[in-house]
Amino acid sequence: MHIEQTIMTHLRWIATYMLVGTAKDCSSVGQAGAEHTKLVQDVISELVSAISTKEGITFKPGSIERLAAYTDVVSNFPCAVKEFEWRNKYFYDLGDDACPLHNGLLKECASAGKLGFDL
Repeated sequence: MHIEQTIMTHLRWIATYMLVGTAKDCSSVGQAGAEHTKLVQDVISELVSAISTKEGITFKPGSIERLAAYTDVVSNFPCAVKEFEWRNKYFYDLGDDACPLHNGLLKECASAGKLGFDL
């Protein structure tokens, strides 16, 4: 795997599980994955498409399953949307057309006072 793919894989994981967990009031990434599986899968799929379009990176099939397997290893990791500039901002800046689900969840979190920063 190229370094760009590795970085984008990690970015997709942290941006997805932390955001879904925060939006859905989950205490851990494991809870987010277990209780909101479809939402997690939909966000990951959206981000894969957005990255592929923007960066020209192609990911191997099974991305969702590999990220879920990693989540199982760190299942107790607490959820929080933080370090926005280094995580979710990349996807937020791609715009609502490219990342409507991701950006919608961020906006929900902002409206509910769950973010420690302004969008």
